[in-house]
Amino acid sequence: MQIQVNGQPRQVTAAVTLQQLLLDLGYQNALVAVAVNKRCVHRGDLAATTVEAGDQIEILAPMAGG
Repeated sequence: MQIQVNGQPRQVTAAVTLQQLLLDLGYQNALVAVAVNKRCVHRGDLAATTVEAGDQIEILAPMAGG
């Protein structure tokens, strides 16, 4: 199914969770903030939140150096 991650189109399998998506994108142990369709998702809800077709996902990671 088609979604957008940080403004870029991406193809993912059906029933993928946000936690699995983050792992697939290389964010294994990173501290990130995630929003789906402009709504923040609590860190504790990542494993229970399933990505739906057409979702717009934003992943924000802090950068060192300001």
